[in-house]
Amino acid sequence: MRIATLSGWGQPHDALSALLPGSHAIDYAPCESVEAALEMIGQQAHDYDALVGWSLGGQLAARAIAEKRIAPQKLVLIAAPYQFVQSPASRLGMPRLTFDQFTSNFSRDPLRTLTKAWDLVGYEDAFSDVVRSQLAAYSKQAVLANNWLNWLALLDGYSCDVLDFDHFPPTLLLHGEADVVVASAQSSQFAQRIPRAKISLWPGCGHAPHWHDTTRFKQLVSEHLHA
Repeated sequence: MRIATLSGWGQPHDALSALLPGSHAIDYAPCESVEAALEMIGQQAHDYDALVGWSLGGQLAARAIAEKRIAPQKLVLIAAPYQFVQSPASRLGMPRLTFDQFTSNFSRDPLRTLTKAWDLVGYEDAFSDVVRSQLAAYSKQAVLANNWLNWLALLDGYSCDVLDFDHFPPTLLLHGEADVVVASAQSSQFAQRIPRAKISLWPGCGHAPHWHDTTRFKQLVSEHLHA
């Protein structure tokens, strides 16, 4: 089964591909717009059997499928945000003041802000040292070469409420119950909307289930993709 992967905001584009041998990591971060990113996903993943997306990459995977740019046989969403910023109509997502402060901090001091963001990936995780060691293997400067500030603006105000989930493939949702970046309630919201969804919530796990327990991650993904 051919697998394409999409990583998260401020993350190395190949953060998932090392765990899924032979998979193709799509580097959408340099795109100037969501439309350009979705077009790239449509071009690069159109003949792949499965799509695995982490965090922002998971949301983009859902948007690409909803817009019928791709039609994978299986989908895996890891700690994917249904929406990034809370709205008056929904408590899902990051509080508005927190998002605005993060954006401001990132515009003034991107390296320091990215460092704090990476710390949050493993925050409250029972295996936080393992998660942080995985991120430590990547270059922050290389990651900052991408246009992540632009992506914050592009994500502001978006909700997956606008998506049509009726034609989605069987979907596995993985989420850490201790995630402080994207609350696990967001995966629960996806599970309510996607007709053939299975959700696995992990106690003691933060924003990176794939690093929290690599063996379990690989096993669940393999079982889902080959079911």
